[in-house]
Amino acid sequence: MPMSARRTAGRRLRAAATLVPEISSGLSAATRLVRASAYGTQLAGSSELRLGTLPGPVILVHGLASNRSCFSNMERSLHGEGYTIYAVEYSCFGADIAACGRHLAREAAWLRDATGCASANVVAHSLGGVVLRWALAHTWMRDWVNVAVTLGSPHRGTPTACLAPHALPGLGKIIGQLRPRNADIRDAIHHSLGGATRWIAVGSEQDWVVPPNYARLPDSENVRNITVSWGGHLALPNNKHCLQIVLEELAAARLPDDHREAA
Repeated sequence: MPMSARRTAGRRLRAAATLVPEISSGLSAATRLVRASAYGTQLAGSSELRLGTLPGPVILVHGLASNRSCFSNMERSLHGEGYTIYAVEYSCFGADIAACGRHLAREAAWLRDATGCASANVVAHSLGGVVLRWALAHTWMRDWVNVAVTLGSPHRGTPTACLAPHALPGLGKIIGQLRPRNADIRDAIHHSLGGATRWIAVGSEQDWVVPPNYARLPDSENVRNITVSWGGHLALPNNKHCLQIVLEELAAARLPDDHREAA
């Protein structure tokens, strides 16, 4: 088989491999959306703190119509490595990005008081990355977050948001904010990158919800954009390649500045 044909076949196999977890996770998210629309219930439960031995807790922030269970494997792996994990829950129903960002800042303040930590790191999936950007641009978290890893976050918006009706019950406003030409996306992307936080923005070639170009942050000294070849949008939080990236960045964050530059 010619090399080009093998590459094409490989891409098709990778795409097919993403379908099962994407369909399963998509059905779960759709169920939560229908339940929230019908009954006005919250889309999230209670946040959870798991104490570890290493300094610098890791906050996990889920995306739209999700909850902390999307990070189940990553949470277990990071805690097994010794990290303190705080899996944040928040509701998108009837909210906008600013409301979610303020909630995240309140949750982070509780974590700071509970642990006495001088800084923290964050891993955010999808909408969670945009919520995190808002919180760092508008709240005290700007000077507190050391490393921020975003997975499939629509930093430049996403064409998928244009498919949703403007009047979608409970979620129309926040989805509207994710349309690529929305001013909220254009303005917030720059205001959140001026601090000392190191940003790692991960996108996937197999992500059909937030294509990798939309998951990128503007080039900057404190920004690293990465594109992985495996994992659809909903599978990114538990993708083994994403986990490895997170572990490497967290380990580097624990090094003194001079050792970090040498590494």
